[in-house]
Amino acid sequence: MGISEKVMEALRAGILLNERVTTLIDKVNRMDQDIRHMNERLIRLETLVEIAKMQPAQPERPKIES
Repeated sequence: MGISEKVMEALRAGILLNERVTTLIDKVNRMDQDIRHMNERLIRLETLVEIAKMQPAQPERPKIES
């Protein structure tokens, strides 16, 4: 294998590595967005639970028999 073939192989490997890193970065960014979205949803759910806990318990209404 000549020097030019080794250089070409190294360039090819570098380009492939760059593409893989770019793909990985895109996936990590999507995962980050998904996690942030889930975090926002969790905060809303926690808020609803806290509000529900603060509400006084309502007594049962008497049953009307007919």
